[in-house]
Amino acid sequence: MPLVPAAEEAGEFPRAALAALGRTGLVRERWTPGPGGDPGRAAILAEELARAGGVGIGVGIVVETVAAALTRYGRSDLLAGTLEGVLSGDLVGCFGASEPTGGSDLNGIATTAVRDGTGWRVRGEKKFLSLGRAADFALLLCRTGDSGLAALSLVQVPAEGLREVRRLTKLGTASLDTTWTAVDTWVPGEAMVGRPGLGLTVATWALSHERMAVAAHAVGVCELAIGLACAHLHRREQFGRPLIEHQALRLRLARLQAELVVLRSGVHGAAATAFQPGGAGAREAAALKVTAVRFAEKTVTECMHLFGGAGYLEDETPMARMWRDVRIGRVGGGTDEMMWEMVASGLVPDFAAYDATVGTGE
Repeated sequence: MPLVPAAEEAGEFPRAALAALGRTGLVRERWTPGPGGDPGRAAILAEELARAGGVGIGVGIVVETVAAALTRYGRSDLLAGTLEGVLSGDLVGCFGASEPTGGSDLNGIATTAVRDGTGWRVRGEKKFLSLGRAADFALLLCRTGDSGLAALSLVQVPAEGLREVRRLTKLGTASLDTTWTAVDTWVPGEAMVGRPGLGLTVATWALSHERMAVAAHAVGVCELAIGLACAHLHRREQFGRPLIEHQALRLRLARLQAELVVLRSGVHGAAATAFQPGGAGAREAAALKVTAVRFAEKTVTECMHLFGGAGYLEDETPMARMWRDVRIGRVGGGTDEMMWEMVASGLVPDFAAYDATVGTGE
């Protein structure tokens, strides 16, 4: 993607990337038909966007997280208009849950949306707001009640109602501008996504789509890293022969490829029926996300090593950037630990098999 180098250098998300994607009709096709759209198509798109680094991640936030929330729960004319702008590539949106005082614990959300006439007065701060500068609007998780997760709601706030506290300097994903943002503005009642108190449900739906896309993105990162390393082993000669002819090196790469075959099959197999009756749901999306991003981190590190000293250079290979960028997958969209907790909540003990094979011990 030709926009990526300039975006990385400037540290700004290129809106033109979304506009170009919107013109192809791919985003609209991804969300047709039904509220869940075509998750299989989403996985293919996310995998291809992995080649765009932080730009690809930013596109994923808009066309998965934001679009998922609006497609299923954006019932007002205002939100329907916003969704149309997202599908056409004309609008950039972001999603804000984390705050300066906490991220994973949604009980700690302090941003409020209080009834004010026919609308809501939204006040608070959001941290780690990816696309905070580029966005035309933000979907913010707010507290509309006194306490508990049932008091959370998701509200659309236009960019004019957002104030940047400061831009966050990150290890990687330079083109994914990320901010600490304050909000103190009034929004109409139609800006409520779903109904008051439904915020956790909407957020879970949106983030589950994001996690499935992150897993597919990780697959794409692995494919790119392995492909680059393989080409290097064929082109680079040491001790009088190409590196690929050294068994220790090619088997190291072959092991990564073998594991990737299994991972890719799992991600695309799950995506084909995701969020449909009997298909993969929130727990499966969490499981795939945490497994895929951890494998991607390992794969990029190994492939970077196969480049030797060149892999450590910023101006000769993309491996250093990929190594920095891949780390965000283990915290963005839900930390490893939160994903494992979701998986753990679905564990089912097999008491019948236990009693038949282990017994009571008495």
